[in-house]
This record gives sequence, C-alpha cells and structure tokens, in this order.
Amino acid sequence: MHTDLAARFACTVATAIPGILRRQAPDGSIAYDGLPLVYPQHAIHPLAYVFAGRDPERRWQDSPEVLTAIRRLGDFLVERYSDSGAFCYDSHGFAITGVDQRLTGAWTEALHLLRQAGADLPYAAWEDRILRACRTLIEHRLRKLAGIRRFIGHATCTGPNHVALYLTTVYRAGVVLGRPELCDAALPIARAFAADVNPDGYWEEHGDYARSGGPTGAYTQLSFAAMGLMHAWTGEAVFRSAVEAGTRFHSRFCHPDATKVELLDERVRASASASASVWGLFALSHCAEGRGAALAHFRTWLAHLGDPADAKPEDLARLCDNHQHWQDGPVVPAPFEQDGHTAVLSLPGGIFRRQGWSLGLSAMRASNAEDPLYRDNGFALDRQKLFSVWHPATGLLLDGSQSKHQPANSTFATITGEQSTDDCLPLGGAIGEEVGDLVVRAFYRSFAGAVRLHILSPRQLQVVFSVDPAAAINPIHAGFTLAHRAGPLLPLAGGSRALDAEPFRLDGAALGGGFRLGALTVRGPDDLLAIWPFEPWNSYAADHKPRAQDRQLRVSIPLGLQRRSATVIIEVDG
Repeated sequence: MHTDLAARFACTVATAIPGILRRQAPDGSIAYDGLPLVYPQHAIHPLAYVFAGRDPERRWQDSPEVLTAIRRLGDFLVERYSDSGAFCYDSHGFAITGVDQRLTGAWTEALHLLRQAGADLPYAAWEDRILRACRTLIEHRLRKLAGIRRFIGHATCTGPNHVALYLTTVYRAGVVLGRPELCDAALPIARAFAADVNPDGYWEEHGDYARSGGPTGAYTQLSFAAMGLMHAWTGEAVFRSAVEAGTRFHSRFCHPDATKVELLDERVRASASASASVWGLFALSHCAEGRGAALAHFRTWLAHLGDPADAKPEDLARLCDNHQHWQDGPVVPAPFEQDGHTAVLSLPGGIFRRQGWSLGLSAMRASNAEDPLYRDNGFALDRQKLFSVWHPATGLLLDGSQSKHQPANSTFATITGEQSTDDCLPLGGAIGEEVGDLVVRAFYRSFAGAVRLHILSPRQLQVVFSVDPAAAINPIHAGFTLAHRAGPLLPLAGGSRALDAEPFRLDGAALGGGFRLGALTVRGPDDLLAIWPFEPWNSYAADHKPRAQDRQLRVSIPLGLQRRSATVIIEVDG
C-alpha cells in the first residue's frame, strides 16, 4: 500500500476493479447486492479512471477487459436513459424516476477521461444522453433558483446536497461537452450556493432564513465535496471560502475516529454506512489539519469496508476525485482527534473530548415537527435527544441519533393535558461546562430537563438526569439508547437475556442494580428499566421499518414531582 494518501486513494480504486468486473450482468449493468440499481452504475467513472492510467501503478491501463466492461456499461446507460435523461429504479421500496445527477456526473467524467485516453467508444450517443439529462436539470431544477441567495428546502423543494450536485453535474458537462450555455446556467447559482455556507461551515438540509436547522453532517459533506469540485475547476475565491469554512466543520465536528456526531444530525442516524465517508476528502487538503482529517476519515472508512474489493462504485468514484484533486503538504492530526478538543456551534450544540471520552451535547430547538415541509417528510427526523457518548474502546456507546414519531427515543418525554399530547421535543436551551462537568439544559412545553455528564475516570462516566416538572403532572421519562451491541444482556444479579426477537422489560431491582452488555456496564436505581427492543424509524425504506440489526436497547428512568433527579454510572472495561 502506498504511504502517501493521494496514492492510497487511487490504489484502492485499482484494487476494487475485479469486484466491479465480476458483478457485471449480461445486459452490461453492474449489480451489488442490496444496492439500488442506480448507484452501482457509477462504476463507469472508476473503470475509466484506471483504463486511462490515472492511478500510480497503472495496472489496468489500456486493459481490453476493462474497455469491454466500459463499452457494455455505456450501452446499458444509453438504453436505460430516457429521452429526458431520466433513470428509473427502485430504492428500498421507493419508485424513483428522474434525472440522477450523481450518475450523470460520473458518466461525464468517464467520457472526459476516456476521450483523453483515446478509447474507441460511441461518444456521440453518450453525449446525447448526458446533454438531455442536463437540459432537464436546468429546466426543472435550476431555472427557478436563479437569483436566490438562501438555499433552503422551501425554495429548492429538495435538499441542498441535491442542488449542489445538480450544479456540478451541469457545469462539468458544459466544460466536457463544449456547451458554454450549460456552464452559464450553473455558475451564477453555484457562486450563490457557495456564499450561503453557514458561518459554522455547513449547508442546512432542513433550514430556514434564520439558520435554525443545524447541521446534517452526512449530507453537508456532499455539498462540501461539490463546492470543492467547483473550486478545483474554476479556482474562484467564493468556492475557496466555502471550502475553508467546510474544512473547519468537518475537521472539528466528529468523534475521534472521524465518525459523524450523530446527535447534531436530524436526517441520518448513526450506522457503519453513514459514519465515515470519502466524499470530498480532497477539499480538506488545502491545510495541514484538513489533510489530517481526510486521513482519519479515510482510515475509518477503510476499517468499516473490510475488503477493498467490496467498495461501492460511487465511493470509488469519489476516491478518483480525491486522487485527482489532492493538494500535497504537511499533515497534522485533526482537531477532533485531540484530547481536550472543544467545538461549539452558533446554535446550542457541540462536541467535547475529555479524558478519551467524546461527548456530544445539543439543546437545539426541534423545529421539524412544527414545519409542514418537514413534519411529514420521512427523511426529516425529530430533534429529540440532548447528548451522546463515544469511547475509544468501543466507539459510539450512547446513541444520540434522532428518530421520528417515536417519543420513546427522546432524552426526556412526558404526556401532557387531557389530549394526552406527547411533550418530548426541546424548545431550545443551552450547553456548556460547569465546574468541570458538561451540562445540557433544555426547555419543553411543560417542564425543563437537564443532563450533567461528570467524568469519574477514563473508564467511568456519571450521567445525572434532572427535571423541573413545573407543569408536568405525569411522569417524565428520562433515558438513553445504547448503540447496537451484540448480546446477550447480563444482569448484575446473574443470568442472561438474549437480544433477539423476544421483547423484555427488566427493572433495576430485577437486574441487581444494572447490567453488562459487551464491554459496557450500566448501573442505576431500582426503577431503572432496560427495554428491548427499540426499533428506530428507517428513513431509507418506504415502510420505515428498521432492519433487524438496527434494533437497540433502551434505558429509561421515571422522574417527576416525587423525584426530580436520577444518576446512572456508565463503565467501560479496562
């Protein structure tokens, strides 16, 4: 394996090519188990990259086998693209019909690379389909955005990451196809998009004019990558400024292993697929700490991947971008890797690294449930948790991921009034350090809640829940959700409970004051409840049902007028 990072990107692409070749179907398409049809077709970009000899070892340069695969895949795309450039497929139960900007962009890059390499391919047919797709994007997506300066869902009718990728696809096609009208349609909007980056370094997926939506780490990385491409292609200062702002965000608001701070994200839950990404790592490479962050992201991505031959084609296409546009220079560890690191947003949310622990806090207002655009949007989650906990021995321990229409996932929840209304979404609050402890305080409709995190040692954390039940007459349930760990659950009183299809509710008395789960031990009061399973909302399936491996153990403690605080001790094996 190459020691310099840029070469490692390209080496990974070249290593994965046999995996692509063996997955090519008789009709020319590429098929990966469990992956919607559109995404594997991004393979045309990495295939073109290695055929053109862009990787340092050039092991596939001018390969007849690779060229045959490219020709067959290109023929499939020509046949599959409609006259408007649309691509139809099923995505986990969602029927999708429309121009796919990401696939069109990959095809455009492949055309550029292969033409430069002198490959004999039907470029006229490719250009026709790419041009039709770009004209549709301009007519149906970009034309209405001309002149706007704030890119929020109410104006764009989609997430900013989509808009960013419409822009890069259309602009790049204009350059590659020699169609200046495409560049002219995209470039002014792209400049405005870059200028609209939040001062904290992200683009809001669920935002408003007041910038109250907060970051969506997994998706803002796509927007960041797009602005990185615009800077690489144009060199314009407005894109450079956006990249510098995004670098500050992506090198600060991560856990030490470069996984996203899931607590701050109201769209994507924590999972291996969402935790580390190779999108836009090249855009981090303009400074030493950014290069360190890119190395950490890539290292974690590789660890989750396992076998490079199983890398998904779209990720490989991003590695091609990373190799092509990387800026060499000194590398220092990312801020998020350093003990004592603190990063706080303009909104009440942040990440704190103390004695190895990485602790996320958030008292951001849950605005999605109030906004008609997002209230019934299956991808827009409810901001309902106040903290998350990561430890170097285990990774994520207490999962701060949001859910939707599930009060049982909230840090605090009660029922109010004769209408039996759920009161579980924070209206705002504050985070900070108090006498060495990390504290988050939030206001709800009928009560106030606080969580105090007191580090006892590098292996022990005390979590204190407290409430002011000012207008809450029913119990206020405080709790947290454990990141998925393979069972069984081991009560401290002895015995074992499998984490399988059989649900259970065990109180602290029956547990003997707590339980073990893998390397984790939880101790709490006698009325603590260990509840299995919590089945979180799945945004990426049409029925929103989670996969079996996504089920989690929930810990809950009743508070209220009779008892206003409770303490839990979290311990990780030495």
